[in-house]
Amino acid sequence: MDFINSLNWRYAVNKFSSQQLSQAQLQPLIDSVHLSASSYGMQPYELLVISKEHIKQQLVPFSYGQDKIAHCSHLLVLANRVTTSKHDIDSYISALAENQQIDVEKLAGYKQTISGDLLSLSPSEQQKWSANQCYIALGKLLSCAAINHIDACPMTGFDQKAVSDALGLTERGLNAEILCPVGIRSRDDHSALRAKYRKPLNQLVSLL
Repeated sequence: MDFINSLNWRYAVNKFSSQQLSQAQLQPLIDSVHLSASSYGMQPYELLVISKEHIKQQLVPFSYGQDKIAHCSHLLVLANRVTTSKHDIDSYISALAENQQIDVEKLAGYKQTISGDLLSLSPSEQQKWSANQCYIALGKLLSCAAINHIDACPMTGFDQKAVSDALGLTERGLNAEILCPVGIRSRDDHSALRAKYRKPLNQLVSLL
């Protein structure tokens, strides 16, 4: 299945089957987030992969009753870092230098650019910046899922604070930005029968 056909195949699943994803099916989804582009390459987020039933059930009341998060194979949570500190930037530059096998001083200019940009932001602006990086990763995740015929339903309609508290994210300086149940669609999911609607290209695209 080519990429465009894969995107036509996918939809926001409303009802999952009881089929569980294998580790071989799950790993590419994890890898797609791991390899995602992000601002400065910093990846200011973490990915939680939840398979335990009692944890998924615990989150249903904070998701406005959307029980698909309990009935999916795995619940993926993209959690962004709430603030970015000088220490975060220093740690990233050190890890980058080690990875590229260069002296950390050679990245001094890059470090100064990142620091000047991110440390000048207000706390709310920093959080918005890190949350935006989650959506870049989500795009990779959804595309990877579609190519591999794995169903997904990204969700932002939930109580972020309650979910963050329940998962122990708040105390770690993280915020649950996106929930994304993944699995295999149920044959009884009538949402799969609806025609996919997108704006006509002439309303979406301008050729200049």
